[in-house]
Amino acid sequence: MGSGSEASMAYKLDEEIMNQVAAIRVTGDGNFIDAESLSVVVEDILKHTAPIVGSFLPGTQAPLINVEDITPSASFSSPFCILKQISCKMDCNAPGEVNAHETTLSILRMLSDYSWDARAVMTLAAFAFGFGEFWFLVQLQSSDELAKSVASLKQIPVLVGRKQFQKHQQAFTELINLIKGTMEVIRCIFELEKLPNYGRENVPALSKALDHIPIHVYWVIRTVVGCSTQMTRITGDDQQQAVDDLSSLAYNLDHILNNLKMQLNTCKQQIEATETEAYQILENQFQTHPTITEVIKALCYGKSNMQLLIDGSTEVNFDILKHKYVLLLFSGPDVSENDLLTLKQLHQEIGNRGKIVWIPIVGKATPDIEMKFRSRGSEVPLYIVHKFSPIPGIKFIKEKWHFRHEALLVVINAKVRVEQCILLGQIKDINSFPCFRKKKMDVLVDGISRCACHCLCVHVPTSKCCQRH
Repeated sequence: MGSGSEASMAYKLDEEIMNQVAAIRVTGDGNFIDAESLSVVVEDILKHTAPIVGSFLPGTQAPLINVEDITPSASFSSPFCILKQISCKMDCNAPGEVNAHETTLSILRMLSDYSWDARAVMTLAAFAFGFGEFWFLVQLQSSDELAKSVASLKQIPVLVGRKQFQKHQQAFTELINLIKGTMEVIRCIFELEKLPNYGRENVPALSKALDHIPIHVYWVIRTVVGCSTQMTRITGDDQQQAVDDLSSLAYNLDHILNNLKMQLNTCKQQIEATETEAYQILENQFQTHPTITEVIKALCYGKSNMQLLIDGSTEVNFDILKHKYVLLLFSGPDVSENDLLTLKQLHQEIGNRGKIVWIPIVGKATPDIEMKFRSRGSEVPLYIVHKFSPIPGIKFIKEKWHFRHEALLVVINAKVRVEQCILLGQIKDINSFPCFRKKKMDVLVDGISRCACHCLCVHVPTSKCCQRH
């Protein structure tokens, strides 16, 4: 197992399957499931089957990845009805690769309202539900009449003797190893999706890895369908055929898992390199004479192409920021009403001397994130940088400007030098900004000078003129 011919056949098959899977897109109709919380429940079920499996099959290790004491989120709600539908599709699946493929595609279509990782976890959860129930009833049926009756209805064989189970040990071992493999693949997918995506130009390995998630999910579901069929065959005592079927799935899953681990390492290296490069560029820029456009490009885009600034319902060029004070606002979309009021007052008091530019800080791009920023931004006269995904300069912002979670304003003067960093919640009025207090004094001096000049022209004493004004 693991020859070059097998690998080439697997890739050829993947190419054919990919075309079918690509047609089953995420419809985005609003259905959401906390996939990570569901995976915790799945792992808990499998963890608690371990001692039961061990008592009937000595030397067989039940699948276990989550050794930490992690609990689902408080708001988690099980998609029980859909899990039952998935379970029914798998239980009624006839043996054979063609049937397994069609069942997998059917499950993918049924779950098209959900994200790819959610589809994988929900399918595994449907299997875990039946798997846990199987061992629970096996444990109780010899001593509990109710369990024995339910087990009979569920077509769970009365395998009370340890020897009866042990003759199926190889089949159970294959199945359990596959379950463990599917959980590891799902964990890798979770980890990939949590990585900051700075764009294809900055982290090409991540974009490539994310593009392959649909086919990985297909094989996870195909494997779970195979595990379900294996359970049926064990009860039917068709052990040899079951093991042969699972061995090919095991090879493919192992290949996927190894690729995912390599991709994760490559992605992390490219992400670190992107953050370090942005950090060094920004550090060098503030020691020379950059333009504000160059600073924002290094902060937000890296090697990616810049987009125009968002100004309400229109877009404007970065030239509008030249020779101005620029107040960079770093935050997520959930700014408070008090913060919005502060920004409005700040805009009024600064006037034409400066511009407020909102740089979105997000952990992950989502379909509705841009709408949230645009909606909030429309309530204040400011510009929004068109970048609604993680930004390469985040390390610099955190280390040099001490951004944490609260909204932060960084004041950059017309010579593109940082004059001040202040939390938005700490701003009281224009007096919170020394640079603008100075400007107010300049305005007063300019006014007196103009007044004096006017008084000289009309031969009126300056003091009387100023009193009149």
